[in-house]
Amino acid sequence: MINKCPNCGDEMVITSYRCNNCYTEVSGEFEIDKFQRLDDEDKEFIELFLQKRGSIKDVGEEIGISYPTVRNRIDRIVKKLGGKVDKKAGRIDILNMLDNGEISPEKARVLLEELKDE
Repeated sequence: MINKCPNCGDEMVITSYRCNNCYTEVSGEFEIDKFQRLDDEDKEFIELFLQKRGSIKDVGEEIGISYPTVRNRIDRIVKKLGGKVDKKAGRIDILNMLDNGEISPEKARVLLEELKDE
């Protein structure tokens, strides 16, 4: 589905639907589902995130990016979907990973420093 204008880059609006069987047409201005606003890269990222059962660490390892970069991509997608982002959550996630033994204290320190630099 085309959701950006190929000429100016602005958001496209759906103005008609047609049945391929009986050729009935309905015209108007229709809103698209908020997930259709996401590009293919965002959708693939969400699919991987779900496959990894929400493990930011596993997603990062799979695609070779750092924990803060995964968090930033999640935050960007949340904003595209109209949600709000809480920056404190990243620190809590890192501390939870440390508490669960998923990362070392040194790795936690590095990740917290990276978040601080954002």
